[in-house]
Amino acid sequence: MSAQTVRKIAWSSLLVQLPLMATIVVLLWRFIYPDSIEEAVFYGVAAYLAYSFGSKAMLLSHHRQGISLINQESFQEAIRAFQASYARFSRWPWLDRFRFLTLLDSSAISYREMALCNIAYCYLRLGQTEQAQEYYRKALSQFPESELAELGLSEASKE
Repeated sequence: MSAQTVRKIAWSSLLVQLPLMATIVVLLWRFIYPDSIEEAVFYGVAAYLAYSFGSKAMLLSHHRQGISLINQESFQEAIRAFQASYARFSRWPWLDRFRFLTLLDSSAISYREMALCNIAYCYLRLGQTEQAQEYYRKALSQFPESELAELGLSEASKE
């Protein structure tokens, strides 16, 4: 079984993110760089990107570590990283729910859903089919529309 990367984009999140960036630019232009729209655009976009990358670096550290460990085929360690990611976003669910603002992330799939499915995938790769199915079912119970969990559970049932 090979790893699949699924990237579903919530295009509606761009309806918030682009005006946010434009607002930053306009505020900079109006109050700090009134004589230079170019500087306002440059620093506005830089501020937007700095926030985007900074928030992701802080809040997605466990998730990114888990992905890296999967790529290294260190599945047991990846499970621990994804469990930490799941715990973080379960502790503060608003971070995940409003990820289009908190992380400036346009992902249509929540990080809690991704964590559960990635944990299941790791168990599947370790040959622990029952645990994999358990996590896919947990994902489906929390995210009933999860195509990722449905596909994974189907795959795990074949094993």
